Amino acid sequence: MTSDSEPVLLIRVFDPMEAEIIMSKLRGAGIESFVRHEALGVVYGLTVDGCGQQDVMVRAGDLSDALEALGSDDGEPGEAGEAPDGADAFRGSEDPDDEA
Repeated sequence: MTSDSEPVLLIRVFDPMEAEIIMSKLRGAGIESFVRHEALGVVYGLTVDGCGQQDVMVRAGDLSDALEALGSDDGEPGEAGEAPDGADAFRGSEDPDDEA
């Protein structure tokens, strides 16, 4: 069971601009978010094997509000609400991509 402050996956997109637009909509609704991604996809523009994937993350407690802010109330199973591997972004870690 995830706590309300633990980051969960809201949506996965493959375009950094789309991720920024989504985050902007969330900010407008007063919802904190961040994007988790592989640096290789950003640097080289690769979209193969998940390199271009942009995971928009929100707090578990904000998930339903975030889906509503985006105009979606039916997240796909296995995507929205999925807890990330070792991400402590909302609990003060410096880099959410760091793995222990």
